[in-house]
Amino acid sequence: MNFYGLFGESLVHSFSPSLHKMIYQKIGMDAAYKLFAFPPSQLKSAIDGIQTLSIKGVNVTIPYKEAVMPYLDEIDPFAKKLGAVNTIENVNGKLIGHNTDYSGFGLIINRRNWDVKGKTAVVLGSGGAAKTVEAYLIDHGIKQLYIASRTPERFEDTKNKRYTNYEEAEKLSGDYLINTTPIGMYPNVKDSPLSETSIQRFDYLIDLIYNPSETAFLKLGQKNNKQTANGLDMLVGQAIRAVEIWGNCSIDEQITEQLLSEWKGRQGESL
Repeated sequence: MNFYGLFGESLVHSFSPSLHKMIYQKIGMDAAYKLFAFPPSQLKSAIDGIQTLSIKGVNVTIPYKEAVMPYLDEIDPFAKKLGAVNTIENVNGKLIGHNTDYSGFGLIINRRNWDVKGKTAVVLGSGGAAKTVEAYLIDHGIKQLYIASRTPERFEDTKNKRYTNYEEAEKLSGDYLINTTPIGMYPNVKDSPLSETSIQRFDYLIDLIYNPSETAFLKLGQKNNKQTANGLDMLVGQAIRAVEIWGNCSIDEQITEQLLSEWKGRQGESL
């Protein structure tokens, strides 16, 4: 049996073990998946533990998607371009970083037949997940992109991308409003990254949080008749791609749809 897991600082919200168990059962993979929660000061020790304990691979979540990169032996070109790693593969003691969030975010957009080409988007957050969302939107023709950060001065604006603070973000309008921050995540489920007044100025709301399935942010969107999506499709999509990397295999799209249907049925969600 091979062992896999998830690295993060606070993982009480994570559905990953149950989801990975379903994937392994679907494809007949002899594997187990565990949670590894630890503070930032123990990151290097945790990375060393992958090799010491012969863990075959791990996923990486907040706040380590960028921080893990200096400790890896190799980073695939795509993850290097994105500037974030969410999947680590252990190949005979060599640790290789990948990014599967990109395809996971794409699943949110594609399953709803939404189009980002020529649109304006505001992304809340500037961490590893935000970088992935930013890359996807630019690759798929977004016209104008605003990224809200607590420290916008750290970043450089480009022709169609501008960094701003949250106070200014409250005044923006556009087509897509995307939350990549942990604001609203369990147990702080009453928090929203922006006010209802701001939310009213957008048509589509995406929250990468999946627990709770309906955040305060998305509830405000639904109250104002906006189209909304949480992060469950992204969770499933990135998990499947991670398993494909670890197992050197290809998982049929039909299995992806089965997993989404069964998982959302368990959570009481509609497709």
